[in-house]
Amino acid sequence: MKPNRIRKHPAKATVTAKATANATVTAAALASWVLVQSVSVPSIAVAQDVIPVVLHGEDNNKPYAFLDADGAPAGIYVRILQAAVDKMPQYDLRFENVPFKRGMDLLQSGQIMAFFPPYLRDDRNWVERYSVPILSETVVAICSKDYVLSHDLRVFPDDFTGARFANNAGYRLAGEDFFDMVAAGEITLEEANTTESNLRFLMAGRVDCYVNERMAILAGLRELAVDKEQSRNIDETAIIGQEFGYVAFGPDPDGSWPYRDQFADDLDDVLRQMRDSGEIDQLVVEYFAY
Repeated sequence: MKPNRIRKHPAKATVTAKATANATVTAAALASWVLVQSVSVPSIAVAQDVIPVVLHGEDNNKPYAFLDADGAPAGIYVRILQAAVDKMPQYDLRFENVPFKRGMDLLQSGQIMAFFPPYLRDDRNWVERYSVPILSETVVAICSKDYVLSHDLRVFPDDFTGARFANNAGYRLAGEDFFDMVAAGEITLEEANTTESNLRFLMAGRVDCYVNERMAILAGLRELAVDKEQSRNIDETAIIGQEFGYVAFGPDPDGSWPYRDQFADDLDDVLRQMRDSGEIDQLVVEYFAY
């Protein structure tokens, strides 16, 4: 008797091959889907988590914060703050520049989140927080050579009684004693929005003296193309003090910036690292070298 032939193995082998092929396709598809998800899902999450931040700065405070010839934000503080936020990928930074006085008014009224680079002042108790100090600046008084030669100038502002001073609108760099003398009529004050305008007043003899930060004055003289011969008619007569520039954060009555304090904390951390590593100093050197 011939043994029965059971021909099931080929069929089984065929089914197994198809199943294997299907399983291979399914596994490949699954792997491809997982790969796509591993790439795309985090990207979407990151994009959703990026917080847009607008920092307002001065529009005419060379070399610190101003608008360049193309209307783009420029200056040392802009470079430093951009470099800092570049290390904070959770934020998307944009700058807007306005005149100093308008910027401080907008900040005080809660219409903007932050403004740079005002100095720390006791009479600005409405400022809710400041960043860590960013740059040290030297405030000086400069006067015409004629005024210097005709007056005994030893103590600022006491020895400047009767002087005509230029001042950037909204600036209080000359100190409270100075402005008390202005209020008492002992010093005459003329204000303009820009350093260049005030330097023109000084060189034209319209005022006797001008107070501003030393590097801002030098940048203004360079902007006006004042040569060495002309500059000899101007003398630095007093060092009024050292000041630090900050990012100031004002009130938020409408809760428009719920991320403000976290951003300020993160910014402070990065600015400290940049200061301690010497990166801020390097950015200043590179700015003037350029």
